[in-house]
Amino acid sequence: MSADSVSMRSLLQMQLRWPLKGRRLRLRLAPAGWGFLGLIACGFLLSINFSNNLIFAMTFLLVAIALVGWWFTRANVAGLVAADWRVEPVFAGQQAVCRLEVENRGGQDRYGVRVGARGLPPAGEARLAAGGRAELALRRPAPTRGRLPHLAATIRSAFPLGLFEARLPVGDLPAILVYPAPRGEQPLPELQANRNAHQWREAGSYTDMRRYAPGDPLSRISWKALARFDELYTKEFDGAQGQAALWLRWSDVRAAGVEDTLSQLCRWVLDAHRQGREYGLELPGTVLPPAAEEQHLRRCLETLALHGTEEREGA
Repeated sequence: MSADSVSMRSLLQMQLRWPLKGRRLRLRLAPAGWGFLGLIACGFLLSINFSNNLIFAMTFLLVAIALVGWWFTRANVAGLVAADWRVEPVFAGQQAVCRLEVENRGGQDRYGVRVGARGLPPAGEARLAAGGRAELALRRPAPTRGRLPHLAATIRSAFPLGLFEARLPVGDLPAILVYPAPRGEQPLPELQANRNAHQWREAGSYTDMRRYAPGDPLSRISWKALARFDELYTKEFDGAQGQAALWLRWSDVRAAGVEDTLSQLCRWVLDAHRQGREYGLELPGTVLPPAAEEQHLRRCLETLALHGTEEREGA
């Protein structure tokens, strides 16, 4: 097989490979590209009007520069591999940082690579070395509590000339949970004999049973009594360790509106968790039994974030 046939075969493989790798890749004119296109149009009209070969040559040179820029812009993004988006819940008024790890499996460095989405401020650019990885970040404002909806995102680059911008879809930004802003001047509510929950760790010997009350842990329920009497009973002990747990109730908050009430409850939840207390949360239509784990904290904050929303009402 001759060298010419080998070269022609390699060229055909290259031409067929690019559409397969970049079939989802889209290129569009950047703002500078529109100006460059206008310059080409003006040069073409002048060359025809004056029949000037020099202007013709300059116009074709500009066209060649645009085509080279188009090719390299496309090649700079094609073939990049992205992982899943990573994002953490935030409080209202903060910015959620969406992180995306991108891998360059090609043999050439990639320059000016960033992530973007419609309506969000532009992100910083990164350089991906050949065979290397980089983490791209996109900041999304979270002005109010609730859940930010999904938003289509793309990997973008206008390298090297800035005339074209290549965009490669990388999936939607995940729905971001936004907690209420922790605000309020009220301290944690005082314990009351008929309103506090159980103490969070039992000790000593078993003494008696009583009827189950909301907030009693499952570990203290007498399952034998349930099977015998078909009613829940809670075992009692003659000792306990730790502080008595708290009930954080909607009715105990002195606030003007719903959002201020949720903000105060959010602050109480964070304060109780920071102190290592066991606490329960009571909202209109929702009661979370007392607990002290990290999972309980997230559940309480999620309940506050979604209170009164369609998502919570449909749960």
